[in-house]
Amino acid sequence: MADDIPIEDREGRVGGIESMVVDGRRWFFGFDYSMDTAVSPLIDDPARMARFASEHMLQMDGAHDVAYWRDLVDSSFELSGIVGEDEDRTYDSETLAAERLTPGTQLIYLMGAATAWDDSFFADDTVQAALVTIGVPEPERDEWDCLDRCVAATRSPDAEVSRAAKHLMTSYQRFVFGNLPANWPEVFAALRPS
Repeated sequence: MADDIPIEDREGRVGGIESMVVDGRRWFFGFDYSMDTAVSPLIDDPARMARFASEHMLQMDGAHDVAYWRDLVDSSFELSGIVGEDEDRTYDSETLAAERLTPGTQLIYLMGAATAWDDSFFADDTVQAALVTIGVPEPERDEWDCLDRCVAATRSPDAEVSRAAKHLMTSYQRFVFGNLPANWPEVFAALRPS
């Protein structure tokens, strides 16, 4: 299956198992906590996720068998190393589509982790110009953290700031969707740029 193929350059990473729900369906994925990076496709079956992890992921002390990873998969239903509340890792397509240009902090983080924090987005001159208009200070203009400020700026009463923020978030939406790995674009199809 396509979701059993490792993401290029992310195989053999040390990490754990995370899970989330999209449209009522639970998806599991490997996560490298030291790099804040998703390291696997999204897999909707606990047994397949455990098998994938045993074949393509490591723990600090090395490789482990399927049973070991199955325990981590099962614990991901209740525990997360990246988000506190289960509702912060539950998404539905209708809300995702409605909030394409104004994603919440957790979704911005998840998409950054899925794209391995590809900062080439910030190299675009039009993105930099929009960040200047929005008022993002220079040292922050190449950091993913500034996107929360950009989301807030889409609602600015200043038409120029609001327009720049909407342009930037449209560019962000296209960039992220174009760089999601493996089957992430299919699972998050509601984020597809219109």
